[in-house]
Amino acid sequence: MTSKLKLSASVAALGLLVAGAVSSAQAADVVDQGCTLSGAVGIGYMYDWQSADFDFGGPGIDGDVDYNTPFGEAGGLVTCGGFNAQADFAYYNHSGDADIGNLSAGKDDVDADNSHFGGALFWRDPSLAAAGVSASWINQDVLGKDSDTFRVGLFGEYFMENFTFGASVHYFNGEVIDIGPFDIDQDGFELAAYGRFYATPDLSLMLRGDMLFSDLDVPNGLTNQDVTLDGWAITGEAEYLVWDQGLSIFGGLRYAERSLDVDNEDFNVDIDDTQVYAGLKFYFGQDGSLIDRQRTGVVDNTSTFNEKLPNVLTSGILGISNAIANELP
Repeated sequence: MTSKLKLSASVAALGLLVAGAVSSAQAADVVDQGCTLSGAVGIGYMYDWQSADFDFGGPGIDGDVDYNTPFGEAGGLVTCGGFNAQADFAYYNHSGDADIGNLSAGKDDVDADNSHFGGALFWRDPSLAAAGVSASWINQDVLGKDSDTFRVGLFGEYFMENFTFGASVHYFNGEVIDIGPFDIDQDGFELAAYGRFYATPDLSLMLRGDMLFSDLDVPNGLTNQDVTLDGWAITGEAEYLVWDQGLSIFGGLRYAERSLDVDNEDFNVDIDDTQVYAGLKFYFGQDGSLIDRQRTGVVDNTSTFNEKLPNVLTSGILGISNAIANELP
Protein backbone atom coordinates (compact mmCIF):
# COMPACT_ATOMS: atom_id res chain seq x y z
CA MET A 1 0.00 0.00 0.00
CA THR A 2 2.83 2.38 0.90
CA SER A 3 4.61 1.78 -2.40
CA LYS A 4 1.39 2.40 -4.34
CA LEU A 5 0.87 5.70 -2.53
CA LYS A 6 4.46 6.75 -3.20
CA LEU A 7 4.17 5.80 -6.88
CA SER A 8 0.83 7.62 -7.22
CA ALA A 9 2.24 10.73 -5.58
CA SER A 10 5.28 10.68 -7.86
CA VAL A 11 3.18 10.19 -10.99
CA ALA A 12 0.97 13.06 -9.89
CA ALA A 13 4.02 15.28 -9.32
CA LEU A 14 5.35 14.44 -12.78
CA GLY A 15 1.94 15.14 -14.28
CA LEU A 16 1.76 18.55 -12.63
CA LEU A 17 5.25 19.38 -13.82
CA VAL A 18 4.39 18.36 -17.39
CA ALA A 19 1.16 20.34 -17.40
CA GLY A 20 2.76 23.45 -15.91
CA ALA A 21 5.81 23.30 -18.14
CA VAL A 22 3.86 22.78 -21.36
CA SER A 23 1.38 25.53 -20.58
CA SER A 24 4.23 27.90 -19.68
CA ALA A 25 6.04 27.07 -22.89
CA GLN A 26 2.89 27.63 -24.92
CA ALA A 27 2.24 30.97 -23.22
CA ALA A 28 5.73 32.32 -23.83
CA ASP A 29 9.22 30.94 -24.22
CA VAL A 30 10.73 34.10 -22.82
CA VAL A 31 10.60 34.29 -19.00
CA ASP A 32 12.61 37.47 -18.86
CA GLN A 33 14.27 39.72 -21.38
CA GLY A 34 17.10 37.72 -22.92
CA CYS A 35 16.24 34.53 -20.97
CA THR A 36 14.35 31.40 -22.06
CA LEU A 37 12.61 28.51 -20.30
CA SER A 38 12.98 24.91 -21.46
CA GLY A 39 12.96 21.43 -20.00
CA ALA A 40 12.27 17.74 -20.42
CA VAL A 41 10.07 15.07 -18.85
CA GLY A 42 10.68 11.34 -19.25
CA ILE A 43 8.91 8.19 -18.05
CA GLY A 44 9.93 4.58 -18.51
CA TYR A 45 10.17 1.04 -17.23
CA MET A 46 13.24 -0.96 -16.20
CA TYR A 47 13.74 -4.68 -15.56
CA ASP A 48 16.71 -5.83 -13.48
CA TRP A 49 18.20 -9.32 -13.18
CA GLN A 50 20.31 -9.21 -10.02
CA SER A 51 22.60 -11.86 -8.56
CA ALA A 52 24.46 -11.80 -5.24
CA ASP A 53 27.44 -13.94 -4.26
CA PHE A 54 28.23 -14.29 -0.53
CA ASP A 55 31.70 -15.39 0.58
CA PHE A 56 32.12 -16.16 4.30
CA GLY A 57 35.63 -17.54 4.01
CA GLY A 58 34.42 -20.95 2.91
CA PRO A 59 32.00 -22.27 0.31
CA GLY A 60 29.94 -19.36 -0.97
CA ILE A 61 26.22 -19.17 -1.60
CA ASP A 62 24.37 -17.36 -4.39
CA GLY A 63 21.02 -15.59 -4.45
CA ASP A 64 18.99 -14.08 -7.30
CA VAL A 65 16.51 -11.19 -7.20
CA ASP A 66 14.36 -9.69 -9.97
CA TYR A 67 13.43 -5.99 -9.86
CA ASN A 68 10.60 -4.23 -11.71
CA THR A 69 11.11 -0.47 -11.86
CA PRO A 70 8.80 2.18 -13.29
CA PHE A 71 10.66 5.49 -13.26
CA GLY A 72 10.32 9.15 -14.10
CA GLU A 73 12.72 12.07 -14.53
CA ALA A 74 11.92 15.76 -15.08
CA GLY A 75 13.82 19.03 -15.21
CA GLY A 76 13.33 22.70 -15.97
CA LEU A 77 16.03 25.07 -17.22
CA VAL A 78 16.35 28.85 -17.33
CA THR A 79 18.97 30.01 -19.87
CA CYS A 80 20.29 33.57 -19.94
CA GLY A 81 22.95 33.80 -22.63
CA GLY A 82 25.60 31.27 -21.64
CA PHE A 83 24.41 30.97 -18.02
CA ASN A 84 22.02 28.13 -17.08
CA ALA A 85 20.11 27.35 -13.88
CA GLN A 86 18.37 23.97 -13.59
CA ALA A 87 15.96 22.29 -11.16
CA ASP A 88 15.28 18.55 -11.48
CA PHE A 89 13.41 15.60 -9.97
CA ALA A 90 13.75 11.82 -10.42
CA TYR A 91 12.00 8.74 -9.05
CA TYR A 92 12.89 5.03 -9.41
CA ASN A 93 10.38 2.60 -7.86
CA HIS A 94 12.54 -0.54 -7.52
CA SER A 95 10.32 -3.47 -6.47
CA GLY A 96 12.33 -6.62 -5.70
CA ASP A 97 11.05 -10.19 -5.84
CA ALA A 98 13.52 -12.60 -4.25
CA ASP A 99 11.35 -15.74 -4.62
CA ILE A 100 11.99 -16.80 -1.01
CA GLY A 101 8.83 -18.83 -0.40
CA ASN A 102 7.95 -19.33 3.27
CA LEU A 103 10.73 -16.97 4.36
CA SER A 104 8.75 -14.03 2.98
CA ALA A 105 6.17 -14.13 5.81
CA GLY A 106 3.49 -13.30 3.27
CA LYS A 107 5.38 -10.38 1.70
CA ASP A 108 6.39 -11.29 -1.84
CA ASP A 109 7.77 -7.92 -2.97
CA VAL A 110 10.09 -5.47 -1.23
CA ASP A 111 10.30 -1.82 -2.28
CA ALA A 112 13.67 -0.13 -2.61
CA ASP A 113 12.55 3.10 -4.26
CA ASN A 114 14.93 6.01 -4.78
CA SER A 115 14.10 9.65 -5.46
CA HIS A 116 15.91 12.96 -5.69
CA PHE A 117 15.39 16.70 -5.84
CA GLY A 118 18.33 18.58 -7.28
CA GLY A 119 19.69 21.28 -9.50
CA ALA A 120 22.66 22.56 -11.47
CA LEU A 121 24.37 25.85 -12.32
CA PHE A 122 26.51 25.85 -15.44
CA TRP A 123 27.93 27.75 -18.39
CA ARG A 124 27.36 26.41 -21.88
CA ASP A 125 28.16 27.35 -25.45
CA PRO A 126 26.16 24.87 -27.62
CA SER A 127 28.80 25.09 -30.34
CA LEU A 128 31.73 24.31 -28.02
CA ALA A 129 31.38 23.03 -24.45
CA ALA A 130 29.65 23.15 -21.07
CA ALA A 131 30.89 23.12 -17.46
CA GLY A 132 29.28 23.56 -14.07
CA VAL A 133 28.24 22.22 -10.68
CA SER A 134 25.29 20.03 -9.70
CA ALA A 135 23.82 18.86 -6.41
CA SER A 136 20.94 16.72 -5.20
CA TRP A 137 19.22 15.34 -2.13
CA ILE A 138 18.57 11.59 -2.55
CA ASN A 139 16.04 9.64 -0.50
CA GLN A 140 16.12 5.84 -0.41
CA ASP A 141 13.63 3.37 1.06
CA VAL A 142 15.79 0.83 2.91
CA LEU A 143 13.66 -1.97 4.38
CA GLY A 144 10.81 0.47 5.00
CA LYS A 145 13.09 3.10 6.57
CA ASP A 146 13.92 6.37 4.81
CA SER A 147 17.60 7.23 4.41
CA ASP A 148 18.96 10.51 3.07
CA THR A 149 22.09 11.16 1.02
CA PHE A 150 23.49 14.48 -0.20
CA ARG A 151 25.47 14.59 -3.45
CA VAL A 152 27.47 17.43 -5.03
CA GLY A 153 29.94 17.55 -7.90
CA LEU A 154 31.40 18.99 -11.09
CA PHE A 155 30.61 18.08 -14.69
CA GLY A 156 31.66 19.10 -18.17
CA GLU A 157 30.86 18.40 -21.83
CA TYR A 158 32.72 18.99 -25.09
CA PHE A 159 30.87 19.22 -28.41
CA MET A 160 32.08 18.14 -31.83
CA GLU A 161 30.07 17.96 -35.05
CA ASN A 162 28.65 14.45 -34.51
CA PHE A 163 30.01 13.67 -31.04
CA THR A 164 29.48 14.83 -27.47
CA PHE A 165 31.98 13.84 -24.78
CA GLY A 166 31.28 14.34 -21.09
CA ALA A 167 32.62 13.55 -17.63
CA SER A 168 31.67 14.18 -14.01
CA VAL A 169 32.84 13.61 -10.45
CA HIS A 170 30.50 13.71 -7.45
CA TYR A 171 30.97 13.37 -3.71
CA PHE A 172 28.15 11.92 -1.64
CA ASN A 173 27.52 11.49 2.07
CA GLY A 174 24.57 10.08 3.97
CA GLU A 175 23.07 7.28 5.97
CA VAL A 176 22.55 3.73 4.75
CA ILE A 177 20.18 2.75 7.54
CA ASP A 178 19.44 3.73 11.16
CA ILE A 179 17.45 1.00 12.93
CA GLY A 180 18.50 0.14 16.48
CA PRO A 181 22.14 -1.06 16.47
CA PHE A 182 22.22 -0.82 12.68
CA ASP A 183 23.34 2.80 12.34
CA ILE A 184 25.41 2.77 9.15
CA ASP A 185 26.65 5.81 7.21
CA GLN A 186 28.33 5.98 3.82
CA ASP A 187 30.45 8.49 1.94
CA GLY A 188 32.41 8.30 -1.26
CA PHE A 189 32.87 9.38 -4.86
CA GLU A 190 31.15 8.62 -8.15
CA LEU A 191 33.03 9.15 -11.41
CA ALA A 192 31.47 9.00 -14.87
CA ALA A 193 32.56 9.43 -18.49
CA TYR A 194 30.42 9.13 -21.60
CA GLY A 195 30.29 9.72 -25.31
CA ARG A 196 27.34 10.32 -27.63
CA PHE A 197 27.49 9.64 -31.36
CA TYR A 198 24.79 11.21 -33.52
CA ALA A 199 24.20 8.79 -36.38
CA THR A 200 21.68 11.34 -37.64
CA PRO A 201 20.67 14.68 -36.09
CA ASP A 202 17.67 12.88 -34.53
CA LEU A 203 19.37 9.62 -33.43
CA SER A 204 21.94 9.48 -30.61
CA LEU A 205 23.92 6.45 -29.45
CA MET A 206 25.55 6.73 -26.02
CA LEU A 207 28.19 4.68 -24.23
CA ARG A 208 28.79 5.52 -20.56
CA GLY A 209 31.04 4.19 -17.81
CA ASP A 210 30.67 4.78 -14.04
CA MET A 211 32.92 4.07 -11.05
CA LEU A 212 32.10 3.99 -7.33
CA PHE A 213 34.53 4.31 -4.41
CA SER A 214 33.00 4.52 -0.94
CA ASP A 215 33.45 3.68 2.74
CA LEU A 216 30.82 2.51 5.23
CA ASP A 217 30.88 3.71 8.83
CA VAL A 218 29.69 0.63 10.73
CA PRO A 219 29.23 0.58 14.56
CA ASN A 220 31.92 -1.32 16.48
CA GLY A 221 29.31 -3.73 17.75
CA LEU A 222 28.93 -5.08 14.23
CA THR A 223 32.55 -5.05 13.09
CA ASN A 224 35.83 -3.40 14.08
CA GLN A 225 37.16 -3.51 10.55
CA ASP A 226 37.05 -1.07 7.64
CA VAL A 227 34.15 -1.70 5.26
CA THR A 228 34.27 -0.56 1.64
CA LEU A 229 31.71 -0.57 -1.16
CA ASP A 230 33.20 -0.18 -4.62
CA GLY A 231 31.72 -0.75 -8.04
CA TRP A 232 31.58 -0.07 -11.75
CA ALA A 233 28.91 0.09 -14.41
CA ILE A 234 28.71 0.35 -18.19
CA THR A 235 25.63 1.60 -20.06
CA GLY A 236 24.62 1.65 -23.71
CA GLU A 237 21.64 3.80 -24.71
CA ALA A 238 19.89 4.92 -27.88
CA GLU A 239 17.42 7.81 -28.29
CA TYR A 240 15.41 8.83 -31.35
CA LEU A 241 13.32 11.97 -31.88
CA VAL A 242 10.11 10.57 -33.38
CA TRP A 243 8.12 13.82 -33.45
CA ASP A 244 9.57 17.22 -34.28
CA GLN A 245 7.41 18.82 -31.59
CA GLY A 246 9.75 17.25 -29.01
CA LEU A 247 8.78 13.60 -28.40
CA SER A 248 11.52 10.95 -28.36
CA ILE A 249 11.80 7.26 -27.52
CA PHE A 250 14.81 5.79 -25.71
CA GLY A 251 16.10 2.43 -24.56
CA GLY A 252 19.24 1.01 -23.03
CA LEU A 253 21.18 -1.79 -21.40
CA ARG A 254 23.29 -1.51 -18.23
CA TYR A 255 25.60 -3.96 -16.49
CA ALA A 256 26.92 -3.12 -13.01
CA GLU A 257 29.02 -4.81 -10.34
CA ARG A 258 29.29 -3.76 -6.69
CA SER A 259 31.52 -5.35 -4.05
CA LEU A 260 31.03 -4.98 -0.28
CA ASP A 261 34.24 -5.94 1.49
CA VAL A 262 35.17 -6.15 5.19
CA ASP A 263 38.91 -5.58 5.61
CA ASN A 264 40.86 -8.34 7.38
CA GLU A 265 37.79 -10.57 7.64
CA ASP A 266 36.61 -13.44 5.47
CA PHE A 267 33.46 -11.67 4.36
CA ASN A 268 32.66 -10.35 0.91
CA VAL A 269 29.45 -9.73 -1.04
CA ASP A 270 29.42 -9.25 -4.81
CA ILE A 271 26.21 -7.91 -6.39
CA ASP A 272 25.76 -7.92 -10.18
CA ASP A 273 22.91 -6.17 -12.02
CA THR A 274 21.82 -6.50 -15.64
CA GLN A 275 19.21 -3.86 -16.47
CA VAL A 276 17.17 -3.24 -19.62
CA TYR A 277 14.97 -0.16 -19.89
CA ALA A 278 12.88 1.87 -22.31
CA GLY A 279 10.70 4.95 -22.20
CA LEU A 280 9.41 8.20 -23.68
CA LYS A 281 10.78 11.71 -23.26
CA PHE A 282 9.21 15.06 -24.13
CA TYR A 283 11.33 18.18 -24.65
CA PHE A 284 9.55 21.52 -24.27
CA GLY A 285 10.50 25.15 -24.89
CA GLN A 286 12.91 24.17 -27.68
CA ASP A 287 12.98 23.64 -31.43
CA GLY A 288 15.27 21.70 -33.71
CA SER A 289 16.74 18.22 -33.95
CA LEU A 290 17.62 15.89 -31.08
CA ILE A 291 21.25 17.05 -31.11
CA ASP A 292 20.07 20.66 -30.79
CA ARG A 293 17.73 19.84 -27.90
CA GLN A 294 20.33 17.81 -25.99
CA ARG A 295 22.95 20.55 -26.34
CA THR A 296 20.63 23.35 -25.20
CA GLY A 297 18.39 21.53 -22.69
CA VAL A 298 18.64 20.03 -19.22
CA VAL A 299 21.65 17.95 -18.14
CA ASP A 300 21.43 14.53 -16.48
CA ASN A 301 21.77 14.97 -12.70
CA THR A 302 20.91 11.42 -11.57
CA SER A 303 23.17 8.96 -9.74
CA THR A 304 23.79 5.54 -11.25
CA PHE A 305 24.68 3.84 -7.95
CA ASN A 306 22.34 5.69 -5.57
CA GLU A 307 19.27 5.91 -7.80
CA LYS A 308 19.28 3.80 -10.95
CA LEU A 309 20.52 0.69 -9.11
CA PRO A 310 18.53 -0.80 -6.18
CA ASN A 311 19.87 -0.04 -2.70
CA VAL A 312 22.81 -2.31 -1.88
CA LEU A 313 21.64 -3.24 1.65
CA THR A 314 18.17 -4.24 0.47
CA SER A 315 19.77 -6.15 -2.41
CA GLY A 316 22.09 -8.01 -0.04
CA ILE A 317 19.32 -9.01 2.37
CA LEU A 318 17.00 -10.19 -0.41
CA GLY A 319 19.87 -12.01 -2.10
CA ILE A 320 20.90 -13.96 1.00
CA SER A 321 17.25 -14.76 1.74
CA ASN A 322 16.91 -16.25 -1.73
CA ALA A 323 20.17 -18.17 -1.27
CA ILE A 324 18.99 -19.64 2.05
CA ALA A 325 15.57 -20.50 0.59
CA ASN A 326 17.28 -22.43 -2.22
CA GLU A 327 19.26 -24.45 0.36
CA LEU A 328 16.16 -25.49 2.32
CA PRO A 329 14.71 -28.95 1.64
